[in-house]
Amino acid sequence: MGKKYNEKKNKKTIPKKAVTEEVKNYVRANNKEIKIMGLVSKEINDHANIYSMHPYVALKYFKSDWQCFSDWESHELKAFSSFLETLSNHTWKQVYQTGSRVPKHGLAYTKYEIKDVRSEAIRKRLESVEKKISEDMNFFELRVDQNKLRVHGFQSQSAFFLVALDRNHEAFPM
Repeated sequence: MGKKYNEKKNKKTIPKKAVTEEVKNYVRANNKEIKIMGLVSKEINDHANIYSMHPYVALKYFKSDWQCFSDWESHELKAFSSFLETLSNHTWKQVYQTGSRVPKHGLAYTKYEIKDVRSEAIRKRLESVEKKISEDMNFFELRVDQNKLRVHGFQSQSAFFLVALDRNHEAFPM
């Protein structure tokens, strides 16, 4: 028994830190995928490049447990289609700038803390996603139209991850 213990004790292991660093430096995307997905490669990983990217909407974290597109009326779905086109025609820098003016205009980018969301249902939906992603992600709201239609989510690279629909502006009622 003592011999097995000594063999185990002297066994060489790969340091966890080295493995972690290797994983961080390894990207499984070719140049075509980087372009399609709007990723920033390691060589040019800076905010200036991210600001110049054109957003697209990703539904990875969207679930219909709060609100579904089937709840929206025809004209609201058309507004959402226009929103997708408008969003993709902006850069992230332009999206951010829509929230800095008073009164807000266009997409009306509004960053917030989840704890400040007034709708309990939306807050719970956002909290469940927050547990799955990095703590340093900022949640924000975008206008779908100039009335009440809003969407909530976060940005990673050029993607806007849509988390919740907000047909009646319930997260932050006027």
